[in-house]
Amino acid sequence: MAAARPLLLLTRPEASSEAFWSALPPEARDAVDVLINPLLSIHVTGPLPDLAGVAGVIFTSANAVEAYRFLGGQALRVPAFAVGPATGEAARAIGFETHVAKGNADEVIACVLRLCRRGPLLHLRGEAAIGDIANRLSAAGVETSDAVLYTQKLEPLSPAAREALSQDRPVLAPVFSPRTARQLSRESMGLDHIRYAAISRAVADALPDDAAGRTEIAQTPDRDGMVALVKDMITDAVLLERRP
Repeated sequence: MAAARPLLLLTRPEASSEAFWSALPPEARDAVDVLINPLLSIHVTGPLPDLAGVAGVIFTSANAVEAYRFLGGQALRVPAFAVGPATGEAARAIGFETHVAKGNADEVIACVLRLCRRGPLLHLRGEAAIGDIANRLSAAGVETSDAVLYTQKLEPLSPAAREALSQDRPVLAPVFSPRTARQLSRESMGLDHIRYAAISRAVADALPDDAAGRTEIAQTPDRDGMVALVKDMITDAVLLERRP
């Protein structure tokens, strides 16, 4: 009997999941089946804030860049600070001169303090955000405020996804935020064969305690780190299934 193909479960919003899938090397994509079931949906709310006098903007997700564009925002002649490469690419695509941090709030703050000691800055973000970036930068002497451009609504696993996850096959689930980790934990209760790829220790800690032995953490908290980790996990899953 042929070995069961591993299943890669992608739970980010659809565009982000498709971008991550495309970033995986062809040999990894060829080795797995993919299932996209977003556990967060993005709802642009706005409004677009007054940008007059802003000395720089901060984006901590590509969703924030897309919401900014959707609301009519255009590139400004000020620097943009992006949390990681994917967000940086999105900001550059609409014309911002962009500085890219190393994948988390602490690195964004460090990047700003290293390159831009003058405010006011504006953090454009979703309703649920971590890191308290605006307050921390202001306390460090760089005046920063924030504006919420979108909300993130929790979504369930679909019946088709639940059926697929219940099959006797390896399941790999990349997880990019603590909120998604908690939602996936609730939605996949009892499915103890899922292996998780966490973008950071904070994300891994948001998974159930009994998932610790099935969780690996990316070497760097960004898309490149997750691509490398998931590629290795796919290789391991395929080799395991081929063992007699």
